[in-house]
Amino acid sequence: MNMKKLVAAAALALMVVGTQAGAETLRVGSETVYPPFEFLDSNSGKYVGFDIDLIDEVAKRAGFEPQILSMGLDGLIPALMSGSIDVAVSALTITPERAAKVDFTKPYYESGLSIMARKDDASIKGVKDLENKVLCAEIGSSGSVFMSKIKGAKIRTFNSAGEAFLELNNKGCEAIVNDKPVNEYFLTQKASANFNLREVPGVLKAENYGFAIRKGDDKLRARLDKALDEIRADGTYDKIYAKWFGGNK
Repeated sequence: MNMKKLVAAAALALMVVGTQAGAETLRVGSETVYPPFEFLDSNSGKYVGFDIDLIDEVAKRAGFEPQILSMGLDGLIPALMSGSIDVAVSALTITPERAAKVDFTKPYYESGLSIMARKDDASIKGVKDLENKVLCAEIGSSGSVFMSKIKGAKIRTFNSAGEAFLELNNKGCEAIVNDKPVNEYFLTQKASANFNLREVPGVLKAENYGFAIRKGDDKLRARLDKALDEIRADGTYDKIYAKWFGGNK
């Protein structure tokens, strides 16, 4: 390689390094105990999941370097509003209540709610059977909001879906209403063999997930929306979806 080519190659390398080093940090708040969307991998010690892979790709395409900040579900929106994080990515259902406090990107995942009950309790077959029952919920979840509207239901809240599953298994409540993909993922894991739980067939309510951002942050929303459009168009979204759920979405 002659001197001119060597200098040109070195300059190009410096430009690439400079671009990476100059990427803006995107502070991403996430409840990292919600598989398969976000959770801590015990082998690697890193946060993994569908949401994690998605925001990593979206952020980089939008010119950001994502920084995952773990926090409780009920703390995500207050953290956004106070400026402690830039975006909340945690299987967040787009609801009127949340949309009154924060803005959302375009929906990135179609979901729904379903009921979890114990295998030894055949009495629970649908929503009507939840009336006047003791129910478990993850605090701040869309499932907890749904259950709060069930006639006579007494709601016990927990910090995570896993804690709610455990309480249901220990007969501390009679059912849970939770995100259907999370319920189904839990039942496919080896650990679920120690639980006496089942999913009641059917979807109670269709939902859409979105990335939450501060009210009025239109520039950030536009950048994230653009990146979401790109990964859907070039097939990257389908690859990430297939990795965690199988098939294409």
